Amino acid sequence: MIKGIRHKVWAVLLLALAACETGSYSDDFVLAYAELRIAEREYGETEKGKAIRHQILQRHELSADDFEKKMEKIKKEPEKWLEFQNKLIKVLDSIANELKNEAET
Repeated sequence: MIKGIRHKVWAVLLLALAACETGSYSDDFVLAYAELRIAEREYGETEKGKAIRHQILQRHELSADDFEKKMEKIKKEPEKWLEFQNKLIKVLDSIANELKNEAET
């Protein structure tokens, strides 16, 4: 069941990001950020967690260094940071709604 939910969560993430307007960063980058935070929360700093985060970065064609540099750039500009956070909130809200709908069925 958990595996099925994960697939649906990723599908919701993709759909939510596809619906978002393009900002000063790519939708794929927002998705990478969301995936990395989910993996970090689920697995922590374990070896498995590090391996999963590495796979996520590879899938999004990012190095850890590139990811960190982009995040620092976004965080330095309040408008970009706010826009980024708003996009992220839309994604997370979509996930929460999908999970709630699944729990009700």
